[in-house]
Amino acid sequence: MDDELKEDQTTPEQDEEAVQEAPDKKVARAEKRVPKMQSTYPLPASSPEIISKILKAYVIASKQGADAVKYTDVAAVATDIHPTVISKNNAFLSEAKFITPERYGYYKPSPEVTNYAKQAPWDEESAKGHIRTVIGGTWFGETVQQQFQLQSTLNRSQLVKALGFKATPDESDKSRLDLLVDLLEHFEYIVAGENGDYVARPQDGQDVEVSHGVDAYVIKEKPPAESRPLPPEPSAQLPLSQIVCHVNLNLSLTPDTTDEQLASLVDKARTTIRMLLEPTD
Repeated sequence: MDDELKEDQTTPEQDEEAVQEAPDKKVARAEKRVPKMQSTYPLPASSPEIISKILKAYVIASKQGADAVKYTDVAAVATDIHPTVISKNNAFLSEAKFITPERYGYYKPSPEVTNYAKQAPWDEESAKGHIRTVIGGTWFGETVQQQFQLQSTLNRSQLVKALGFKATPDESDKSRLDLLVDLLEHFEYIVAGENGDYVARPQDGQDVEVSHGVDAYVIKEKPPAESRPLPPEPSAQLPLSQIVCHVNLNLSLTPDTTDEQLASLVDKARTTIRMLLEPTD
């Protein structure tokens, strides 16, 4: 009996510690219950290399888009990828139109993804053009293009910020936004220069020269040799007084546009107009 009484006895200091500990535990439990702010768009959960394998596996499992398949069917093809990894990426792939839902839990690859998977074994670099076509119609592809209209070069931090402003209010999604930038770079929707900054990739069929001055890149058309027009004969050239030149300056502004960026755009527009108005010899 004495031993039982000794075990039940607590000192005042121990009682005080127990009282102080209880609120802390309640706060910890409350913090765990704080809901995460919902993202506007789903984001990738894996690296672009894994995404590429998943897309190719969707094409194989679906018999080149003929059948709708679920993630376990895809995992049976991509044996080195866990089924839950495929499932976690389905929301992103579906929203971006890489895959299209047929019924609950079943998807078909898009025609562009099917063409990518069929061409990739023979020419991976050219096959990426099919994926870039899909990216061009996504929210993240359009966001990147809008940013490049404001600035000719963007670093990774600027890209992540712009995509995050559009997609998610939660800073904990930064790692997934980084994966999204990796995806854009992997499929060459954006081009990295020597200093690590990015420029927009021109349309397929155009060449790009990357420099590191004020103008980040110069696009050069590459028409087939047989379609290149011959220079006109001197007698066929019109006098300058009969030539009318129309110039359109497109300025794309977003809620993120700062006063400095706006001032820079205005300065560039003024410089362009002055160059056009200067007389030439």
